[in-house]
Formats: sequence, structure tokens, C-alpha cells
Amino acid sequence: MSIPSYADAVRFVRRQPRINTSTLADGLGVRWSLALDYLERMERSGVVGAIEDDGWWPVARSKEPPIARKPSAAAPDKGATLRHGSQPAPEKPAETPALPPPPGNDQQQVMDKLREAARVLMAERENMQKLRDACRLLIAEREAWKRRALAAEARMLTEEADEMDRQRFDALRRVLARELHPDYAPADRGDLSLREALFKSIWPKVEQIERKRRSG
Repeated sequence: MSIPSYADAVRFVRRQPRINTSTLADGLGVRWSLALDYLERMERSGVVGAIEDDGWWPVARSKEPPIARKPSAAAPDKGATLRHGSQPAPEKPAETPALPPPPGNDQQQVMDKLREAARVLMAERENMQKLRDACRLLIAEREAWKRRALAAEARMLTEEADEMDRQRFDALRRVLARELHPDYAPADRGDLSLREALFKSIWPKVEQIERKRRSG
């Protein structure tokens, strides 16, 4: 979309009784600083008057061309001689249009303050945009570190659970070996054959679980 030109701004302003920077910026869809530059050019070219104390420019009305007067029917002939002692009536001088008074020192100071305020406002807007961008980056980095911390915590909990399972399995394995292995049974006990049968039935399953744990 192209930026409205100065001529577009003049056409928009001539339709208003008076104008300020915000109205022109909103009407044209341009930045506040560009609208201020257009209004300053219009003031120099006479499209608008000097800025008022409330921040508004009065829009100068375009004057219609003067209507030519028709010659009077009773006007004397150019060839006619004047009476003795009479003098021609003096011609009325043409009225010159009144020019707007030049802006005083107070108005100039107000304009300078408005221009400085506009520059400060634009600089603050740029700084605010930079701060927003920096905040978005910080939020994204915080979320990334949060995801990493959660993943590391999940891995640590999984490793701790695996270690605890290994410790429990090893303890159970030692208990089974001590209680059922024939080599650990006292010689005077009569259930040696039963212990040996239980050991041969259970111990292969224990070793199978051990192999799966190490391979998995």
C-alpha cells in the first residue's frame, strides 16, 4: 500500500474546518511524524494558518475570483469636456486582501514544543518496541530452559527408579540364593531335596529376568 502524498493530505485538509496532527494521521493512515511534516508544509504554503494554543491549525478557505463590474449606463463619454472648475472624482483604490498576522513568539514556542514532543514520542515508541521484542526473546528462552529442566528431572527420576529396582532385584536374588541353593543348606536338614527342587525351578526364571534387565 502506497503512502499518501502531500497532495492527498492537502485535499483531505481542505475538507475540514480545522485540523490537528492526530486527525490527519488517522485520516490518511500515516505516521504521526509524517502528518506533522505535512501540516508544517501547509502552514508555510498558506493552506492552513498558524497553529493555535490548543494544537489545532485553522484551515484557510480558498477565495473566489472577484466578479467584474458592469459599466454604468450614465457614465459620461470620454470625449465630453469637464465643466469649468470641476475635477474628476478620485478613483477608489482596490482593496488588498488582509494577510494573516505572522506568528508571534508565543505561537512559535508552542510549535517548537510540539515538534520536540513529537520527536520524543516517536523515540519512546521505538524504545517501547525494542523492549517488547527483548521481553519476547526472554520469555522464549525461559520456556526453553523450563522444558530442558523438566526433561532432565524426568530422566533423573527414571534413572533413580531404575537404580532402586536394580537394588531390590539384587537383594531378592541374594535372598533366594541363600535360602534355596543346596550349597547354603545345613547338612542336618531333611528338606535338602525340596530346596534343590525349588532352586532348580525358580533360579532359571531369576536369571532370565536378569538378562532382560541388562539388555533392556
